[in-house]
Amino acid sequence: MAELQKHDYELDEQEEFYKQYLPLVNSDLDPVDVQVHSTDGLIGDLLLEFKPSIKDVNAVLFQAIKYLSHFRLNGQAVPSNILLISYDDGTAYYYDANAYLADIEKVYTRAASKDVTGQFVADDPKAIWHYNDSPVDEDSMIQLMKKAYKRDQDGNQQWVAVHIDSDNIIGWATTYYNENKGARKADFLGDDAITGEIRQPRKLKGRILPYTGKDNAAFQYIMDKLNDYVERADLGAFYTPMPYATKSNELVYDAIRRFQQSGNDDYIILDRCAGTGNLESTLNDDVPDDIDDKDVLSHVIVNTYEFFEYKVLKQRLGDQVRNIIPPVANFTDGTVEGSDALSQEFVENPIIKKYVDNAKCTIIIYENPPFAETNSIEHQKRHSGKSSSKKWKYNYVTMQAKQELTGARSNDMSNVFIWSAFHYYLRQSTDSAIIFSPLKYWKLGEDWFDFKAEKAFAFNRKYFHAVRQMVNGCVLWLNETANSTDNGGESLTLTPYDIKDAEAPNYDTGTIQELNQTVTAKRIHNNFSSAYYDEIDEPNDVIQKKEKPYPLHPKAIWSAFDGTEARDKTLSSNAKYNPDIVAYLKAGGSTFENDSSNAHLTRNTEHNAHGFHLRVSNYLTKLPMFAANWWKAYRPNWWEIGVYYRSGDGKVQFETDVENGKLDQWLNRVLFYTCLENYNKIRSLEGSDGRWYYNELCLDDNKGKVDNPDDKSEPETLANQQLKDFLTNLNDDESKMYKLWQRILKEAKATNNYDKRLNYGIYQINDELNTSHKETNSRGKTTTVYDYPQLNGDLNTMRGLIKDYYHKYIMPNLFKYEFIK
Repeated sequence: MAELQKHDYELDEQEEFYKQYLPLVNSDLDPVDVQVHSTDGLIGDLLLEFKPSIKDVNAVLFQAIKYLSHFRLNGQAVPSNILLISYDDGTAYYYDANAYLADIEKVYTRAASKDVTGQFVADDPKAIWHYNDSPVDEDSMIQLMKKAYKRDQDGNQQWVAVHIDSDNIIGWATTYYNENKGARKADFLGDDAITGEIRQPRKLKGRILPYTGKDNAAFQYIMDKLNDYVERADLGAFYTPMPYATKSNELVYDAIRRFQQSGNDDYIILDRCAGTGNLESTLNDDVPDDIDDKDVLSHVIVNTYEFFEYKVLKQRLGDQVRNIIPPVANFTDGTVEGSDALSQEFVENPIIKKYVDNAKCTIIIYENPPFAETNSIEHQKRHSGKSSSKKWKYNYVTMQAKQELTGARSNDMSNVFIWSAFHYYLRQSTDSAIIFSPLKYWKLGEDWFDFKAEKAFAFNRKYFHAVRQMVNGCVLWLNETANSTDNGGESLTLTPYDIKDAEAPNYDTGTIQELNQTVTAKRIHNNFSSAYYDEIDEPNDVIQKKEKPYPLHPKAIWSAFDGTEARDKTLSSNAKYNPDIVAYLKAGGSTFENDSSNAHLTRNTEHNAHGFHLRVSNYLTKLPMFAANWWKAYRPNWWEIGVYYRSGDGKVQFETDVENGKLDQWLNRVLFYTCLENYNKIRSLEGSDGRWYYNELCLDDNKGKVDNPDDKSEPETLANQQLKDFLTNLNDDESKMYKLWQRILKEAKATNNYDKRLNYGIYQINDELNTSHKETNSRGKTTTVYDYPQLNGDLNTMRGLIKDYYHKYIMPNLFKYEFIK
């Protein structure tokens, strides 16, 4: 029997236990190999739970069962064996988890260790082993761990097969798609007519029980989450949470009031992308007294493209709405034939067309249009941009929309839907459209979207099963041209609403809450590239010159996004070198999922272009664009994100005030900020072209010493030359930052990786000199340990100071001169 040493802490006792017994299970096993998924230990299908002394077996077993409940919710296989270790008295309690399936299938909202006493009654254990006192008991425990490990290696694990329900189906869908590349919703979900994985488990056999529901109505609120990622992006699938859907009813009733005043005979409410019908489901609830016809649903026509959503929609609303398109659908490739709203067939659908062609019928569009921004960062991370464009980007409506949605705007599926709503369906002033969408279509759409807004709400896009928090507009648009003073003309005012007490993934249980905020969006007429770029490098080496051509060195290097030399990247531009080039700035694009992904400041020409070179003659007046890129990173209120965009609309006033000297102090502050900002990714480096490149936009003058690193002279950087007077008249905030910078630089020079031939900015110090390593402590936990704690701490402090400085000294003028609008 092992001589186990007692310790003061539970984790130390775990370490001692594993040190003695894991080598008997497998000599290569370490504690970190089994201390996974936030558990004390997991060996194959055996869960271990440690306590110094188990005084209440019921409570400890309940804690283990709560862990297994989390496994179930996350789509992780649920171990069927539980071993409770009472370390101090050397006792192990062995349980079969299958006996507690009903408890495992409950949802526990608090941590596994909370609320366990007096809440649960355990059955008798399968075995109790006193492994400190009995060699036979000790061997039985060891054999249990060995068998569990061998089953794991052989793929013969014993899992608790769990039922599928709305709480755990997203977790199991994620597991299924991760394990079965190329699988789609039909393979996983199925229904009464199609045998999917949940009804006849094959890949997940032994982990889940067959789902016996006659249909998929139980999953109506999360159907979009059950697609694999590429299909979800291709369909643009997002659902509408019920609190927001119910709030938007108010806009529908406003639109109906306009019909009642029109003298028309009839009206229809058309939703071409209804999903499972959340938008419409409460339209007949609490209809205002002044609405004559209380059966609003009898005027609704719904359509949805995805087959399994269609089946739920039909069951949920099919007998209440006027029409569902098509009335009968057969399964083909996961979509419904004849329901692609971007097809010519749908535009010419006779059921809808008879209302569109009827002058005495008012049309109300009511939609949460599908969204697929195929050049967004989320698509690029998954390398799915092109694959998500194949189906819809060449549809009839998309090709027609391209005549007005010029450039990259037709890459947004929501733009195409919104364009088609007004182009094909709205014909008279009594018609209207209630549109759920980020505001990009309006902010950048002055040449094609010029309608008047009757009323507008700002909803938090996070609750639409989206990636990030930001404004999702819900606007009642009238089929009337807006004047510049109208709401929806040059500005759009929205009332913001959040959802209180909402729990993912089904946010329908929350309650809506109006925020005490004013949200006003403004049109964007000019972007940075059209207003401020001096030269534009487009892909395929198309170069539009705005200034006289500069002499270029025949050999030059490119920069990657992180400022290093781009040696293995796809090249979309000509690399340029000239002694007056100090940096390359990319500040374009308007993707609202992550627009900072299109913002870079590097030393050399960026490999995929879309930016321009900063030169000695212009860099100072161009850096406000760099500063404007990071507004969102410093101001994370969701009701502002997606409302303010980068803009070149203030160019005339900005350049006038620059010329008059009104902005001299502010421009120096922007430069000072840039020099201390970690997002400034200019590096000093030796290029493969044999040239040394130095960081001119930093405050370290140690440059140009390749031949004589010990030279004590310090050629000034461009930034230090410009800021010579500024640095002698710093205010208290700036003085604190500058002193901290000097200490950071001193600490950087003492690091092992410091290269005295280079000069360093904050980013390069953080990336190359602020090194760290991994350490595993006595408790088996691996942590990151910084080699230079003071340097690391000072860099973190600088991030906080630069954020405050940005808010106080930089941001006001970015708004004043409409760099952010």
